[in-house]
Amino acid sequence: MAVFNKTFNKTLFLTGALATALTLSACQSTPSSPVIQRDNATYETTGLGATKVKAQQNAIDSANKACRGKQVIVLNDKVVYNGILNERTDRMIGQVGSVVGSVFGTGSPNLSRDDDYEYTINFRCQ
Repeated sequence: MAVFNKTFNKTLFLTGALATALTLSACQSTPSSPVIQRDNATYETTGLGATKVKAQQNAIDSANKACRGKQVIVLNDKVVYNGILNERTDRMIGQVGSVVGSVFGTGSPNLSRDDDYEYTINFRCQ
């Protein structure tokens, strides 16, 4: 009986520790970019992402946090691709890799990184 209680307590502790770790890692899933205040009550931030959409979402999320419930008005924006290869070649390799991976049952090569795209916005809160 004592061995059972010891094993049960250890299992319960490990399960709790795993649940805590998963919860904390979920909180960090959306990186926040610094927001810089500029002249005339305007702000600037840059979102990074493996895709253009993720980079845009990260920048908008940072802007929404800075505006604290007010509407974000984007004044101008710029997207920059910083991948290993040029954007068209990287996309082509990804598509070919997906086809080859599905034919042979292997995964496709992933050349993208979390900072391949930079999306910079200048905005104001209204």
